[in-house]
Amino acid sequence: MIRVAITTDRFGAAAPPFADRGLEPVPMPCIRFEPAGPQVLDRARQAALGADLLILTSARSVELLWPGGSMPGVDVAAVGEETAAAVTTRRGRVTVLGRSGLASLTDKMMDRLGSSRVVFPHAAGTDPVPLETLRARAAGLTEFEIYRMVPVAPGPFPVRAVAFASPSAVAGWFLSHDLEGLVVGVIGPATWAAVARHREPDVAAPHPSHRSLAQALASYLEVDH
Repeated sequence: MIRVAITTDRFGAAAPPFADRGLEPVPMPCIRFEPAGPQVLDRARQAALGADLLILTSARSVELLWPGGSMPGVDVAAVGEETAAAVTTRRGRVTVLGRSGLASLTDKMMDRLGSSRVVFPHAAGTDPVPLETLRARAAGLTEFEIYRMVPVAPGPFPVRAVAFASPSAVAGWFLSHDLEGLVVGVIGPATWAAVARHREPDVAAPHPSHRSLAQALASYLEVDH
């Protein structure tokens, strides 16, 4: 069975799609999650209550802000099926769904951005190019950096392929490994760019989810599951 390094710190959520596709997921976390302080999180929650549109680009943001239950009853623009699922689990209302990152989500929201109170809680180090586009188009934008991902070096383990879901994970990988001889799969354009500084990735997920990446990697590796 082909071993694939899972570089997120959320192995339990990310690994099953790879196993379902006949791959052997191996936990090699390359990032450490650090939430913002409680005052920042409280301000983000309060701002969301008065928003016309809430932008969420990761399930982690949803879980961090509303860990125990319901979200505010405001319109949500979400990136990816995993984020949308986290919203609906908390009785949130997804009205815009993007499938390839913040840039494409911004394009889908164009008719609302100019006249809406928009709240965007996100990770520190969010890709600056689409973020600047969003800032230019959304006059009523309020942002909160609610967590950051710190690169960490993964331990040694023999794998044939590696799955990256964030630029931070790429940075962590290179603290102790290189990509020589590996099949590399990525989620999202920012992660693609982070890997491409070293070498071009072999596989890109069509949609921003580990399930999509697992399917693409299995097809590339011609795994019969």
